[in-house]
Amino acid sequence: MYRFMFTRSSGDECVGEFSLKLFAILGISAGCWSCELLKEHIPFDTIDGIFDAETGSVDQIQRAAATPEEIAITTALRESAAVSEQQYRYEIAATHYRRLTELEPENVQAALGLARNLRYVGLPKDAVLFLKAVLSKREKETVLQVELVKAQIASGLLNDAEEGLATLDELASTDWEFHALHGVLYDHLGRFEDAQNSYGAALEFSPKNVSVLNNLSISLAQAGKLDEAISLLIDLVNSEYANPQVRQNLALLYGLKGDLAEAMSLANEDLPPETVAQNLEAFRMLHE
Repeated sequence: MYRFMFTRSSGDECVGEFSLKLFAILGISAGCWSCELLKEHIPFDTIDGIFDAETGSVDQIQRAAATPEEIAITTALRESAAVSEQQYRYEIAATHYRRLTELEPENVQAALGLARNLRYVGLPKDAVLFLKAVLSKREKETVLQVELVKAQIASGLLNDAEEGLATLDELASTDWEFHALHGVLYDHLGRFEDAQNSYGAALEFSPKNVSVLNNLSISLAQAGKLDEAISLLIDLVNSEYANPQVRQNLALLYGLKGDLAEAMSLANEDLPPETVAQNLEAFRMLHE
């Protein structure tokens, strides 16, 4: 399998065909945004971090009743889960978070962490089932409702995701994340103009938001605006906001355009040589 880092096609008239071929090679449907290629290096899901502010901590009564030994165990689990996730060891993180949810059923952050990492390892439907069970008892937890929408999008349950977002309309006037998540959904539905309008609304609340700009660039590429998408990512790569995910998305767009030298130069900054070689071979196939 070719291992591209991709968050979200002139000579541009060929881009749509190229991108569809590439999506086929990667096993991604056009508009697939929440897959996690290269997840051992960088999570593909750039909208992560959305609605992840510390909230819903363990009930104070439960914490007060815990023994010192229990507190030590849960503290160690929280730290181990966080470190594992930072190191892109999502299966291990999910295991720690699952244990935390067993020990602290009221801990919303543990539930959020488990669902998120289930999605990261390619089990979004398991995340959906888990979150629905949790929300049946804690239906007012916004962070979990939003994570459920993400899991539904990743599972292809787009109608359910759209219905879920409709219940969060009160966030529209205050949160960039709400609009960005709409953009993700619209990209999945192939409604690229609507997606780009949603990302634009998100940028009004958070003008320099890297995840939104990154997703906007890929949405533009899928809509056939490849040069515009490349220009947007070049600005990001040349800024203090540059990161491996942005660089490799730009490499992907250069590959779609046929500029293999530039694609290879960017790919070499973050990926092992064998992966770079595989990716370049895939791009050559696209242009044959």
